[in-house]
Amino acid sequence: MKAFWRNQRGVAALEFALIFPFLLVVTVGAIDVALETFMDAALDRGASAASRIGVTVVVPAGVDRDQAIYNAIWGTVGQFLQSPSQLTVSTMTYPNYSSIGQPEPCGDDSYAKTGTCTGPFTDINGNGHWDRDMGASGAGGYGAIVRYQVKITRPTFTGIPAFLNIKQYSLQRTIVVQNES
Repeated sequence: MKAFWRNQRGVAALEFALIFPFLLVVTVGAIDVALETFMDAALDRGASAASRIGVTVVVPAGVDRDQAIYNAIWGTVGQFLQSPSQLTVSTMTYPNYSSIGQPEPCGDDSYAKTGTCTGPFTDINGNGHWDRDMGASGAGGYGAIVRYQVKITRPTFTGIPAFLNIKQYSLQRTIVVQNES
C-alpha cells in the first residue's frame, strides 16, 4: 500500500486536468477583453473621422453629409459589429458652446419644479415643442457648433465576461467641434 501512495506516475496529467479549464477560461476572457479594447479604440478613431468630415463641411461625391459621417464611423467599427443596428450616430447643432446639453428656455417655473416645461417656452431648435436639449438635429453648416455622439452596443465576443455579469459591451464617444467658417 505504501508503494501506491508514493507512486508519482500520472501526477502531471492530473494537475493539468485540474488547472486547464481555469486557464482556458482566463485566456479566452483575456482575448474577449482585448477585442473590446480594440473596438473601443476603433470607436474613438471613427468618431474623430466623422467630426473631421463635419468640420470641413466637405463630403465625398455620391453621398449626403449624414451618410458620409455614418460611413466614416462604420469603416472603423463595422468589423466588430454583427449588424448596423448596433451603431447609433447622433449629431446635434447648437447656437454656442454654453448651450450644449441645456434645455430650451422655459417662460415659467414649471421646469424648476417638475423637470419639464408646461408653460410658454422659447423654441431654440425650431421643432415646435419644448426639449430638454436645445440642440437641433443635424451636422449644421459653416461655423456651427456640433456635438457628435456615437454609441456601440453589442454582446460580448465569447460570453466569458458573463461570469462577471457583463453580458454586453456599451461604448460611447461624444465630440464637440465647430465647423469651419
